[in-house]
Amino acid sequence: MRDVSSAGKLRTFVGSSLVLILALTAAGERRTSPSDRDKAISFRWIQPASDPQLWQQVQSAFHDELAPDEPKPGKDQLDVYRYKYLQRVGIVGRSALVIVGHQPAKGLTKANAWDVYSSAYNFDLATRQISIIEHAEWIWQWKFRRLGTFGPSLVPDVTFNYLTCTECEPDFMFDSFYYDSKQSAWQVRSWGNGKDIWWAASDGLVVDMDLSDKDDVISYDCVYGILNAEAGGFQKLAIRCKEVSYSDGGRAKIEDFTLLYGLSDGQFRAQHVTDPSEIAELTKKACQSGGPALLCKLPAYLTVTSGQSSAIDGMFPNAPQTSRKLATFRTLKRGMSMSAVVRRCGEPDELGGSGIAIFIYHLEDGSLVAIGSAGPAAPLLYVNHIERNGTVSALLTAK
Repeated sequence: MRDVSSAGKLRTFVGSSLVLILALTAAGERRTSPSDRDKAISFRWIQPASDPQLWQQVQSAFHDELAPDEPKPGKDQLDVYRYKYLQRVGIVGRSALVIVGHQPAKGLTKANAWDVYSSAYNFDLATRQISIIEHAEWIWQWKFRRLGTFGPSLVPDVTFNYLTCTECEPDFMFDSFYYDSKQSAWQVRSWGNGKDIWWAASDGLVVDMDLSDKDDVISYDCVYGILNAEAGGFQKLAIRCKEVSYSDGGRAKIEDFTLLYGLSDGQFRAQHVTDPSEIAELTKKACQSGGPALLCKLPAYLTVTSGQSSAIDGMFPNAPQTSRKLATFRTLKRGMSMSAVVRRCGEPDELGGSGIAIFIYHLEDGSLVAIGSAGPAAPLLYVNHIERNGTVSALLTAK
């Protein structure tokens, strides 16, 4: 599922929207003069109107790659791409990053708009040598996002989103092409091995997913952003993903990881952030441009709960199976204690709060129930239902 290859050419379109923040600033001082440095790292997109001669050179060299597929009689026509075009061309020195788009027809319709993919190539303008970029042969629904200067080179990364497959339940990915100055070539950047944290892998960061085939997952919420440049002109990327899944016991299994990618000792690597205040600050920065992530719509005291939830088992030993249905929580009334709620609804999944205890339940549709209380035996202060879009509704009824 998370390994993208030509063998995975399943199709369907799943729309997603994401949060992405970019703030590019001037590069820091180097030993070389600014003019020499800027000339060496200059990157630009070219267009047919602005660079007609160079564009034509690339288009001519890619004659074979741009040739339309010829349908074969009696064969499945779904794998036939009759229209191919130069989607993007970026230039650094004599090296070109060439993105070729593949479509079933020049004019897309609702019926075939899902069936598009891109391929990425290196092209040497001097030698006219073309080579496909490894792991970029089939990139479904490729969409350029922003440029980000992550290092060690000052040539910016070309960041993008894509789907792992179509006509399936895809993961929605964030990835980038980076320029290897030693090889004078573009490569796909690796974000991890997918073992320590499964959503950080060599083929990108999983920033959203279709949950329709994942019976064990209740919700998956991610927010990420490219932060302002620091000394030296380099930027960092912050990402936080929170996955809630069913467990054999009552309380849900919650994996909440925050990674900060950046340059360290000359290498691009990830730092696992565990300090609650730093997690809250990075989440806030990543959410500044707005977006659909529930992590952006809730205060930190409702989302940063790691280290607090272990107290729940001590408060409510021998709790029944946790309810995941909103109807159960609609039966709660004023005057009830949190202990009474647990006897009816099961053990809470998380314990948050700022001044008071806030017990959090994750429902089967990905929404939350947040219950405020001064303690297990104290009367409830409020019971709120929080929808995926952040809308809050009071559930506590009169006696």
